[in-house]
Amino acid sequence: MSSKTKIIIIVLVVLLLTLGIGVYVYMISKKAAEGGPGANLPPPTQEQINAAPKMGRFDLGEFVANTRDEDLHYIKIQVEIGYLGNLETELEERKAELRDRVNNHLMKLNAQRAKEDYVDRFMHKDLERELNAVLGKSQSESRIIQVVIPTFLIN
Repeated sequence: MSSKTKIIIIVLVVLLLTLGIGVYVYMISKKAAEGGPGANLPPPTQEQINAAPKMGRFDLGEFVANTRDEDLHYIKIQVEIGYLGNLETELEERKAELRDRVNNHLMKLNAQRAKEDYVDRFMHKDLERELNAVLGKSQSESRIIQVVIPTFLIN
């Protein structure tokens, strides 16, 4: 085979690949424009909205803890937890345990790490995991699903 024939074959293969990719992208974008699965579902009715589980909120209060820095710093936060189901009485009964766990978690942090964890929302997830660990021995099936920290200060 001559070099001209090889070049023509390579150009044809590249053109066919480009055409195939173009058709594939067109099909995918057409499906995306149609809305994908569930796009044609009607909005929920008022009865469905009322039947959906409601998230309760429980205020654990404010916490002030010293950091692990060499300099004297403290962290002050307010913690509210969101839960599903009837967890209110159990949260009231075990409030002291939950507060101890939050204090212990805060005292393990230094000021820089606390700032980063708060901004990246790692602190929220860590506290959620630790509070759920405290409630893991409970009889209730509902658990904490969200931790909200409306106040965060470091001095």
